[in-house]
Amino acid sequence: MGALLGLLLGMGAGQAATVDSKSLGFQGGANEHPHNLSSLNTNATGIHAPADGENQICRFCHTPHGASNKGPLWNRRDPLGPNSDGTFPLYGQNSGRLGEIEIDDIPAAQYGGADYPNGATRLCLSCHDGVTAVGEVLNRGTIANLSMSARGTIDLDTSHPVSFVYNNDVLGAIMGVPKKAGQYTLPPQGMLDRQDRMQCTSCHDPHVDTRAGAYTLPMWRMYSGNDNNDYEGTCQACHVGGSSSPGLFRTPGIGDNHFSNP
Repeated sequence: MGALLGLLLGMGAGQAATVDSKSLGFQGGANEHPHNLSSLNTNATGIHAPADGENQICRFCHTPHGASNKGPLWNRRDPLGPNSDGTFPLYGQNSGRLGEIEIDDIPAAQYGGADYPNGATRLCLSCHDGVTAVGEVLNRGTIANLSMSARGTIDLDTSHPVSFVYNNDVLGAIMGVPKKAGQYTLPPQGMLDRQDRMQCTSCHDPHVDTRAGAYTLPMWRMYSGNDNNDYEGTCQACHVGGSSSPGLFRTPGIGDNHFSNP
């Protein structure tokens, strides 16, 4: 397993200098990356194993043997979610109807259903559901007595919708609403998953820690070093005009990430 980790993270002696400082494997794991849950993490107050605990970084999510069929060598159980039964709320479900059309009004979006959330988003929630123990894995059971902080818990009711198909049919349905006409576009290749679904990983890369100093965006996939440009650039991938698009309106009291037509 150690050799595998070295290959995955570039931790060999001859490769150490080439590892990005934002990577999980930077400095052989002696870093403060929030997803570095091993004992090598140098953040005294962050969530990670104690000094004498698990020191293999990848093991908290991946394993070469006994993996789940949910994802790439996935070493985690299916998330329980806020209902403790594996189900999760849809966007805006607990806040009433938010606009003239919602993603669950569009059949082509395949939003919701028995497998919601799916894909990479469900993998993220195997830690970020606020219920599942972070240190509990499939291969080796509990490797650290850790739980997710309240700050790290994702509420899908008040977050950008995820696990929905975004294709030309969906785009056409959205653009058919007068206030949203001309305000949306399909994102560039690579932003959606293989099923053309928007997922957490459309905006975030769990292996790269971008939040540092004045840069506030967490695990940001579209990283240039300027958080305002990166935020706007990410929004503009789907929303013409970015965060100031006339097709977007903040709903008071819902949350900064909740957008809708009034």
